[in-house]
Amino acid sequence: MKIRVLTVLSLSAFLLLVGCRGAANTNTTNGNMMMNGNSMANSMTAPMTDSATKATVESALAKAGITGVTVDATTTGVTLRGTVAKDKMGEAVRVAQESGKKAVKNELTEK
Repeated sequence: MKIRVLTVLSLSAFLLLVGCRGAANTNTTNGNMMMNGNSMANSMTAPMTDSATKATVESALAKAGITGVTVDATTTGVTLRGTVAKDKMGEAVRVAQESGKKAVKNELTEK
């Protein structure tokens, strides 16, 4: 009986050690990225500024007679900031969506 208990314990310890040894190699992605000069911070950079979209939206807003709006355009969307008349807020967002062809984040305030 003692031999069976010792055999079971030895086998359990062996399997435990084999399982722990394999865990050291499970996270090779980060190691490979660091070796290649890449890091997670580089892959999660902020969107690039899109000056063409910014100019298009600013032009369209001016053409619609909407002033007091600052436009920030990136590759992912357009942000509108500033103060506009109450009746112009919806129009400003609509004009930005139609001219910029991107998602619009409205941070405008009404006078």
